[in-house]
Amino acid sequence: MLEKPRIYLQDLDLSKAFLTGLELKHVLFVREKEYSVLQCAYRRSVSGSPELAIISGPSGTGKSWLANRLGRFVIANNGMYLYGKFDQLQQSKPFTALAAAFNVYCGRLTREEESGRAKGVALKLQASLGQDAYHLAKLIPNLTSLLSYVVEDREKSYEDCVNAQKRLHYLFCRFVEVITSCSDVPLTLFLDDIQWADEASISVLSQILNTSKVNRQFFFVGCCRDDEIGGDHSILKTIEKAHEFGVGVTRVRLDCMDITTVNRIVSNMLCLCPRLVTSLSDIVYHKTKGNPLFFSQLMLSLNREGLLRVSLSRRRWVWDEEKIQSRRLPDDVASFFVASISKLPAEVQNALWVLSCFGASADSEIIMILESSLSLKLVEPLETAFAEGLVSKLDSTYQFCHDRIQEAAYGMMNEEDRCLHHTSYGFALVGPSLASGNIGLLFTAVNQINLGGPSAAMVVTGCVEVAKYNLIAGKKAMEMSDFSSAFCFFDNGMTFLRKNHWRDHYELSLELFELAAKCSLVIGDIVSLTIISDNVIKCARCFEDKLNTLYITMSSLAYASKIAESVESCLSILSELGEGLPRTISRDDAVKKISETLLILEGIADEDLLNYRRCTSRKKLMAMKFLAKLENACQEVNPALQPIVTLKMIKLTISHGMSPVSPIAFAYFGGLVANLGNVRGGHRFARLAKVLLDTMNSPEIAGEVIWLTTEIQCFVEPMQTANEYRIHGQTTAMLAGDIHWAMFNRLSYCIGLLWAGLKLPTVKEAFFKVSRFMREQGHLTTLYYMLSVQRSILTLIGEENNRPELDSNQLTKEVLENKNRQQLTVFYFQSMYMSFMMGSYDKMKEYAKKYFEFSIKSWWFLMSNHIAHTFYSGLVSYQIYRETKDPLWQQRGKKFLSAMKIWAEQGSKWNFQHKSYLLDAEDQYSDGNIQDAQISYKNAISSATSHKFINEEALACELAANFYLDTGNTSTSLEYYTRAHAKYCEWGANAKASSLYNLIQQRFLCSMKSSVSPMSMASSDTSSSPAHFDESGLEENIWQKKRSHQK
Repeated sequence: MLEKPRIYLQDLDLSKAFLTGLELKHVLFVREKEYSVLQCAYRRSVSGSPELAIISGPSGTGKSWLANRLGRFVIANNGMYLYGKFDQLQQSKPFTALAAAFNVYCGRLTREEESGRAKGVALKLQASLGQDAYHLAKLIPNLTSLLSYVVEDREKSYEDCVNAQKRLHYLFCRFVEVITSCSDVPLTLFLDDIQWADEASISVLSQILNTSKVNRQFFFVGCCRDDEIGGDHSILKTIEKAHEFGVGVTRVRLDCMDITTVNRIVSNMLCLCPRLVTSLSDIVYHKTKGNPLFFSQLMLSLNREGLLRVSLSRRRWVWDEEKIQSRRLPDDVASFFVASISKLPAEVQNALWVLSCFGASADSEIIMILESSLSLKLVEPLETAFAEGLVSKLDSTYQFCHDRIQEAAYGMMNEEDRCLHHTSYGFALVGPSLASGNIGLLFTAVNQINLGGPSAAMVVTGCVEVAKYNLIAGKKAMEMSDFSSAFCFFDNGMTFLRKNHWRDHYELSLELFELAAKCSLVIGDIVSLTIISDNVIKCARCFEDKLNTLYITMSSLAYASKIAESVESCLSILSELGEGLPRTISRDDAVKKISETLLILEGIADEDLLNYRRCTSRKKLMAMKFLAKLENACQEVNPALQPIVTLKMIKLTISHGMSPVSPIAFAYFGGLVANLGNVRGGHRFARLAKVLLDTMNSPEIAGEVIWLTTEIQCFVEPMQTANEYRIHGQTTAMLAGDIHWAMFNRLSYCIGLLWAGLKLPTVKEAFFKVSRFMREQGHLTTLYYMLSVQRSILTLIGEENNRPELDSNQLTKEVLENKNRQQLTVFYFQSMYMSFMMGSYDKMKEYAKKYFEFSIKSWWFLMSNHIAHTFYSGLVSYQIYRETKDPLWQQRGKKFLSAMKIWAEQGSKWNFQHKSYLLDAEDQYSDGNIQDAQISYKNAISSATSHKFINEEALACELAANFYLDTGNTSTSLEYYTRAHAKYCEWGANAKASSLYNLIQQRFLCSMKSSVSPMSMASSDTSSSPAHFDESGLEENIWQKKRSHQK
């Protein structure tokens, strides 16, 4: 009474209470502690720390009420609050909750078209999404109005990409990133009943949460019934994954109210002190067990029945305690609602049953169509239900006031009647949906028929028509990139097909099964894929009709990392297509065939190739698709087969015309030509492949082609410039849903930063981001390539001990267990490189032997990593030769020098001139040509400086210092050591600079005592070197120590 004294002291508005009865809209269910927790989580999130909140508890405990109370707080504090709700009976409608929430947002901005905020968001969305906004506009209609241009319609848009679902995830993330980054108000997204969320929505939500940025004002709230979520539910995995990526998780659980809380609420409702309502609150508590929903409905029911009423004489609320106590009530709220509905007129009950068949809500358009088509009386009875507090009407939507009311109404029909109702409603809606092109209405109609099942459909019409409707709906769902819903439609369509359907309805059966196979691959349902594909292969009338399914099956093997099996399957199919390939080819024969093909292509101008005729043969087009898949697979399991595949693709293109995958053929062919020493010739075909991407409109292969062509461009253009193409490659790959090539573009970009000599802190940050990106996408194969390089970067900086996953022993163990030759090659090269850089001769020699043992010698495609591998392998080879005098190492060094000179002559002097000079200097040094070595060291340092390779300028200075020290010129040696130290510091290689600092002092002191070689000194322990340096005093410090030693 002391908390809110005015409640009990003010006079009761008798006339209002008498007319309106008991009102609950101002009742607070005393969730102050939980509300405070949510407020704190919201404040943390919008202050820059990404966070989400999950409100859980049994049905009827006030979860949605609490979330909406937070929403009022958000709006009152100038935030934006978006709401969406999942529905158990509408899971076949893709992204209903997310789309509804963001559609409201775009609608609000559209109405503010004159405001600066609306224009700013629209401009950024246009720049970020471009015409790819089409894929989102299919889900968010108001987006088109906001962007103020007609988004291009694309028939079969799911065919222009590798994985349309991944593309949509990426676009959703970009959409959310734009609207939160350019908005001056925080954005809160509330999704209700996430236990019923479809898999596609959960995947998008996971991507949005995992890619949250620290400075993004975004807060997510989800409500769920925890008693309907099992331990393996996708939403729980999403929350756990978000937490792993640094997103804070606040969990709020709501239980039923205790007796004290019920007493306080009754006291507030009736404006009477708690002592006076104790008897009533005790009865209500024991009958409802403190469930807020049950409690509120019971209080309203008591008021309607006159057991709780206003007394004009006593000027207060009074109740009939004895009758309330003796009243028999159901054990739970659902049964209570069943009893309440049963008391309503038959027309009202029937209207509630109709509405319940559509889930928690239904658009008024649906109600009007059903009322007209089936001669049902719905609108007026629903108004009566509205007056009873069972349904509400928001804008043009009828919705139950609570899920439990819908469940109660739905449960009042027996199963057979429900099936007939669903089927009749579906058939009533499907015609208008097709006529109007209303996709949402189509999904609703077909879903209703599917809920009815084949038996009910037979009563109304034939099942073949239903299969056709499911085919149409599935295709529409694929266009919206919801492959889970699409698979459900196709699966239902197959279920409606009757016996002998392959004979009687062959085309329909083939299309349903093919598309179901495609969807099952995308959603990772390999069991269903196997069953469906076996059916097609068994029943298809000819080999050509099996090709699409065989392609999907072959792709599934590749996705499951069964690369060798995938290659064998592909080779077998190509043989049946009449395009068989030899399993092996000698190098001489391969070189001869490449030269012959090059001669043919040199006779065709670029313009003629760009305007070349198009391939029209279905068999040849399919053969090209299989060959394109084989190109990448060969790189991993059989590189020697790769030139055969490339030459076959070029031959088919020249003979039968360009196909959508021909750009891949020209990109790989450019790599073959460049690898044979004709770098400029290879670059011609790389340029051609990139232009053909647009000419052939092949966005689904853009990520792969851009990666391949950039590899060649790194030999012709400055590395610092060419590397930037990979950012575009990643973006285009993501827009095509091609995660594999998006990863490779991003990884190659980061590695390119290292070899291009960018400051190591910048490179470290780039690797941190790509590491997170790979973990988010679950792309662990690429991750192992990245970890080996990342370990080298952190070792140079001096931070390798801060990352347990980069522990040398653990990483070695994991890479060896993977038994991936490419991963081993990268791992041993990086280990060799790191030992070389840190002056550990014995380890360097050990890793060099393993690297040359595991390195793939049969590569046909010229790649940018060959540059670093060739350069550092040459330097290592010369150092080992000078120490061991083993001619094998000298031969290796000269081989690498020869390759570097060719690249310097034919390619970019910017990239290769200083490398060629430095290898030549090491070669002359090893041969004892002192004067020639001096000239080459000087040229290498000058060239590296001019071309902005600070990393290799530092290295050239260090190797020149080693050379001068070994040849007795200590003053020049010290000069170069000092310069090397300064450049390593400038590069950000603190650990390397520290190691060199310590090593310099040891070498100069030791050089006064003995003729110890720099190489043997390099293997000495440098762990005690200082962490910080006085660069300006380095040279003076060493000379002082030398003079002291001489005395």
